[in-house]
This record gives sequence, C-alpha cells and structure tokens, in this order.
Amino acid sequence: MKDFDSWNELKKKIEDEKNDPDKFPKEGEVWMCSLGRNIGFEQNGSGGNFSRPILIIKKFNNHMFWAVSLSTKQKDFDFYFNYTDPNNQKVSAILAQMKLLSVKRLKRKLYEVPNELFDEIKQKLKSFL
Repeated sequence: MKDFDSWNELKKKIEDEKNDPDKFPKEGEVWMCSLGRNIGFEQNGSGGNFSRPILIIKKFNNHMFWAVSLSTKQKDFDFYFNYTDPNNQKVSAILAQMKLLSVKRLKRKLYEVPNELFDEIKQKLKSFL
C-alpha cells in the first residue's frame, strides 16, 4: 500500500511556506522537485521529501511551469528521450509525464541541459501534440 498519508503531511507544509518565490527556475534547467506519492503509473518522488529530478520545459511566470520527470532508467519508447547528463549519467526525460508544477515544489538546481539538446527534447515533445 502506498504511503499517501506522509505525502499529504509534507504537501501541507510545502503549501504553508511563504508565497513569495525564492527560486527562479529557467527553461532547460534540471531541479530536484517534491513530486509526491502519485497514482497508477504516474512518476512518484522518492525519499523523505518524495523528490525526483525534473526538467523545466516552459516557464509561465515566477510561480508555475511545465516540467517532465527524469529517470535513470533509459528505455526505447517514443515517449522517453534518452541522453547523458553533465555528470556522465544516463538519463531519460519521460515526455509523457509533462505536468504543470509550482515553484514551491522545487528543492535545488542540479544542472542545465545544453541548448542544442534542450531544443531536441522540445521538438520531440511537439511531435506528440
């Protein structure tokens, strides 16, 4: 059974934090993000703060953005975009998992995706729309 209760308690704390954003992500950046405990095949966060890395796809303002979850498991599916990160780690952007998120969920910036690679990821996403 999934631990939804712990996530709900953490989610309340995240929501109660101050409303003025203190993190200003940019498109193409990878951040650790509290995604939570989700349902079915939606990507979950892990650890005590239910976090996983995400890639900022489109920033709308200083409060919300579209992002895709990242995984260290590379798969040969149309909706996975496989690449190697700046630390030489194999990573997949799970394009089917794009979602709107609040900056309140962000924990820390990890790295930036090179422009050319980020453009490839966006082109692949556009092919789904």
